[in-house]
Amino acid sequence: MIYLKQKEYEENNHMKMLALDFGGTFVKHGIVDDDANVTEKGEIPAPRDTCEHFVQVITDLYEKYRGKVDGIAISMPGVINSETGYLHSAGAYTEIMKDKNLFDLLKEKIDVPVAVENDGKSAVLAEAWKGSLEGVSDAAAVIVGSGLGGGIIMDGKLRKGAHFASGEISGLLAKPGIYGFDNFVAGISSTTGLLMMTAAAKGINPGQFEISGFAGNFERDPNQPVYGGKDVLQWVTDGDPVTCNVFNQWIKNLVMVIFNLKMTLDPEKIVVGGGISRNPVFVEALKKEYDTACANLKMFGMPTAELDVCRFTSDANLIGAVYNWKLQNEK
Repeated sequence: MIYLKQKEYEENNHMKMLALDFGGTFVKHGIVDDDANVTEKGEIPAPRDTCEHFVQVITDLYEKYRGKVDGIAISMPGVINSETGYLHSAGAYTEIMKDKNLFDLLKEKIDVPVAVENDGKSAVLAEAWKGSLEGVSDAAAVIVGSGLGGGIIMDGKLRKGAHFASGEISGLLAKPGIYGFDNFVAGISSTTGLLMMTAAAKGINPGQFEISGFAGNFERDPNQPVYGGKDVLQWVTDGDPVTCNVFNQWIKNLVMVIFNLKMTLDPEKIVVGGGISRNPVFVEALKKEYDTACANLKMFGMPTAELDVCRFTSDANLIGAVYNWKLQNEK
């Protein structure tokens, strides 16, 4: 948290934050109030070319709302010290933002308090504040997007970890003995994984799918259609056998991650988020496979954990970033 002008920020029910969520493809932004209401939403292309561009995006958006907001709340990927603003890594922005201190970069440009938190942690904070995890003391969130975001609540508090890397479930291993990036579960359990697996199975150029992040470097034919997650789920709904086989395996991959979290953390509840969590086909298939995975646990008297979907989807990181701002500000 940084304070750039001597000013007391009194608690009231009308505080508004400029919230920004730096994703691999777009930066989502909006105004979020104390009741988690999001207005004036928009998005702009992700500034992944230079550090200067990254900072300029923040300052330009702030100039638009200068005098109308009490602070800036940022969600972004990476291993982040939310107390100091230091970015040990930065996900899709690592090349331009690694080992940078965001607060230092902004201190001459922004005159309201700024807070930053990892995107997965922001999502679970949103659910703990006003969502599906409100009042739950031990829980986990799995955010299914271009990667796998994660967040852990222990004893009613966000678990950050000794190195601020708790909940980085994208990096769990898929197969034993292989320790490279290509063997991370993000590659087989995220929406990116679903699209890549579908492209391979159907013999379609991966460049024709809306794939972001490190897997998105494929040539695209402008004369061919472009497909996204909604298209793939529609193929599943339509009963396309190739896509259905891929989807069923992908669901098993994702449940493996959720089941392992359940066994490791013994949470009361696990929630799944991301845009795909709004699709009833996905939710039904996920819960059915999870129930199958937990059946043996019940036979041996082992505890299970409730599986639910997040209340917040596309706005989760914006809302969680604001809750992080509030927690930091209260300190």
